[in-house]
Amino acid sequence: METEELLDTLQAADLSFYQANAYVALLELGTASATEVADASEVPDARIYDVLRDLDDLGYVELYEQETFQARATDPETIVDGLTERATALEDAADEIQDRYERPTLDTQTVSIVKRFDTVVEAARSFVRDAEIQVHATLTPDQFETLRDDLADAHDRGVTVNVTLLAQDDDTPIDSVDYEGAVSAVRRLHRPSPFIVTSDLRRTAFAPNPAAIEEYGLILQNRSFTYVFFWHLLLFAWLPSPTVYAEDVDAPKRYADIRQFLLEHFRLLREDATITVEVTGRHTEDDREVTVSGPIVDTDRGSTAAGSLSSDVLALTGTATFVVDDGTDCHTVGGWGATYEDIEARRITVTDVESVDGVPAED
Repeated sequence: METEELLDTLQAADLSFYQANAYVALLELGTASATEVADASEVPDARIYDVLRDLDDLGYVELYEQETFQARATDPETIVDGLTERATALEDAADEIQDRYERPTLDTQTVSIVKRFDTVVEAARSFVRDAEIQVHATLTPDQFETLRDDLADAHDRGVTVNVTLLAQDDDTPIDSVDYEGAVSAVRRLHRPSPFIVTSDLRRTAFAPNPAAIEEYGLILQNRSFTYVFFWHLLLFAWLPSPTVYAEDVDAPKRYADIRQFLLEHFRLLREDATITVEVTGRHTEDDREVTVSGPIVDTDRGSTAAGSLSSDVLALTGTATFVVDDGTDCHTVGGWGATYEDIEARRITVTDVESVDGVPAED
């Protein structure tokens, strides 16, 4: 260890600048007068006596009279033991801080405002790891690489993973092989956008785009707020962007929101294609968990006013309902907060799509 580094360390151990300098000088001199210590260190002559007395009180040096005022460093064993104990305590504190940081707990139904983007990313990773149905995310290429392993794990569990990649024309394109096994589909947005990760329509991690004046982030475990961010993501990032990657169409798609499902299958339903689904959700009459499977035999896609508009998106601003025939009964299915329908859908899985002539259709 260099002298300067030793001086810095002793000061970190609560010695003053002058005390550390005087002590290091005495370690090299062995025994010396106060004047010699002052000459060998950066301690002024006027301060040397007070500094040596303070070091004596702390146990670093011994003072004695022998014609002149003399000082010598004490046996370092006691001091070394003290420094070692302090170093151990600091290491333990560092480990404890690391452990507590790596195990953040987020209470249910919370809205948290944070300053560090790293905290938002850690929350996003946690939400992806807990996802069961669907993940939507707007990510830069670097952010995608950061979350890729967590997205791949979710994809392996059968979660539908949709990513809007925020990439400019001059960015290095990501090879399609990097998407395989990690995502269901990727769309590319050629402009900046906030960092958003939503999970199962229940949890959201958000940070504004880099051009924002204020740096902050939001961590939401609240369905009402998540619904707002989810539709912002769909309308301003996902739906307007071209698809650059889509996995095998035979893989079942899962949806956490009935409106997104209807929007993505709007054309097929209008063309009378047969779409078979499995719906898991809450029975609105007695709150029991139910699962029904079968083809969709009817839909109610929007209000009369909205339906007269040319936009498919606006056509879904009203009612969003479909009817599933399970072979025995027909069940009306609604979205979040459904009251008049039989079932509030929490997960919609597309198991088969056939065109009107009975052949498989692409959605």
